Amino acid sequence: MALPPFPENRPRGQIKGMKFNKKEREGEIIFDHKEHKFCVKRGEEHYGKYDTIVEAYFVKKTLMEHEWDKACLIQNRRIKEDIFLNQKVKATRPQIHIKYCPQCGNKVKKEDKICKICGIKLHEN
Repeated sequence: MALPPFPENRPRGQIKGMKFNKKEREGEIIFDHKEHKFCVKRGEEHYGKYDTIVEAYFVKKTLMEHEWDKACLIQNRRIKEDIFLNQKVKATRPQIHIKYCPQCGNKVKKEDKICKICGIKLHEN
């Protein structure tokens, strides 16, 4: 069985229609070797430099969700600063290590050398 002849007038080149380049639609994350930073780029426009690829990916994803509007980055920066300040406040609180007396079971601080209830000497482990 012979195949039909191949058409000579076949369309060549790019298919016409609404086909966008993926880099133009989604942007890309580029690593800058001189500054050792990740950069989010779409076309010729840069959207900041970031220390980690996770942070750059998060920014790229946020920009894509907001149709590449830079105003959304300002709100995200405020949220990030609030999170950072909350972490800083938690880190500055003094940490109290609590352990228990081996004889009476009373809660004693790590700095205590004797139990306040039964008076036994506490050994540091």
